Amino acid sequence: MRLPFLTSALLFVTACSTESEPNPPPSTRFVYPSGVAFWRPPTAGGPAASNGYLFVANANFDNCYDSGSVVALNLDALSAQADGQSVSVPRLGSAVPASPLVFEDLSTSGDSLVQIRSFAGDMALWVNPGSGLPRLFVPSRAEGNDLHAVDVSLGANGAPVLRCVQGGVDCREGSLSLTNDIPESLREEGRTDPPRAPSPIGVTVDDASGTLYVTHSEAADSPARSSTNFENYLVTLKTDNPTRDTLGFIPLSPTGYAYGGSDSTTVGAGYIYVTGRNFVEGTNGTVAANFVLRLVDKNVPGTVLEPNLSSVYGIREARAARVVSRPVTAAELAARPNLVRERLYMLARGPDTLLTLDFEYEAVPGGAATTPFFRVASAVPMPDGVSDMQLISRQAPPNDANTNILAVTSTGDSAVSLYDEALGQVVAQVPLVNSQNQTSNPSQAFGLTVDNPPGANAARLFVTNFGDGQVAIVDIPDLTRPQDAKLTARLGTQQQRDPNQGTSVCQENQP
Repeated sequence: MRLPFLTSALLFVTACSTESEPNPPPSTRFVYPSGVAFWRPPTAGGPAASNGYLFVANANFDNCYDSGSVVALNLDALSAQADGQSVSVPRLGSAVPASPLVFEDLSTSGDSLVQIRSFAGDMALWVNPGSGLPRLFVPSRAEGNDLHAVDVSLGANGAPVLRCVQGGVDCREGSLSLTNDIPESLREEGRTDPPRAPSPIGVTVDDASGTLYVTHSEAADSPARSSTNFENYLVTLKTDNPTRDTLGFIPLSPTGYAYGGSDSTTVGAGYIYVTGRNFVEGTNGTVAANFVLRLVDKNVPGTVLEPNLSSVYGIREARAARVVSRPVTAAELAARPNLVRERLYMLARGPDTLLTLDFEYEAVPGGAATTPFFRVASAVPMPDGVSDMQLISRQAPPNDANTNILAVTSTGDSAVSLYDEALGQVVAQVPLVNSQNQTSNPSQAFGLTVDNPPGANAARLFVTNFGDGQVAIVDIPDLTRPQDAKLTARLGTQQQRDPNQGTSVCQENQP
């Protein structure tokens, strides 16, 4: 006689659990921050007059909330209390405070946050030449494997306003999936399914061509979920029209090449450099990547090259990469008008290393580039878990090409390391850890962006600390002395963890 009652009760409980109240991401703090970008409007008056804007992707790694998010901060609007006084974020080039400032109140409004899918990766920023305003690109590894595009505008008093390119503030609606609804016109001959890009993670903008490049860390099988016929693609889109109409897939494993996952891209004069990383091979688990570096011809994308790096220096996989041009003399250009020299900086794991590679080739305008020669210029040991890298220019004369500073984040010790190319060594390691719960809640320095304005003898780094839910500001007050770099401030409230479960405390931190 009790069975109908029990059934009704169970149905009631089920209805309550499936129809839960909306739980949007918080606007008052970061939640597993990953990708990050910086922008200062040209009309702002330079670093002495404006600290600019910071954009942060929140990965919602523990799924505490309904979605991830992208937030925008006007750095000049932040304030904190220090020694009983209200203080602002110091301007770049000003005196660095004796102790790091903590700006827990992010001063965000409803207009400065949009929702995206969880598990966000890197962030890329493109400035629309027509409007002069930025557009942000953020990939997500959640279901759908979406690429989110977010437009930035400025409201009253310089407040940042974010809107999804397709409209609204929930970018999950109508976002571009890189695994579903791929146009049949992109299907490759001999493959059952159209190309896919599962687990998209890296995004790079090529301003010269208006092209966005997206990498994905897992190889795509065909048919899907068959663990057969794997391939990895370099996804292409137009920055001014990031829709299926401009979607493209460049196969990275032509006949004779092993497949693998990819992490990062950087764009040279004739080639796109693509780094390889570990990937998940369907039902067979995680295996080591089968390539660490591949080159894609910019004008002939079907041409993919793989330098035989393993014969010179053995590494397991790679992460971030940056490329810069190297000097070519007038006499050399007279003999070889299309001669290109480039230096590639690449973060490697297994062992963790900053590799410097020099490439030389000829880039024929509108045509295929010649096969490059390369050499390993240096290999510098780095802390465990190298993640991201940014180049800081001292803006030296063109004839002095060894003046760059490389900033590198590492998740293992949660520090930012500074490599001075002029000296050929790491000159500073700035720790970013918080003392609280480091065993169960390590800081994990992850994403990195830089404020390195022309004409300034100082630079500022913004580092997302994935585990503790904050963004660190590191200043280099004098670029001739990068060893004087110092932690200036922390943005956001430290993310709390349950020491018993090892997971996030999902509630909002109350003031």
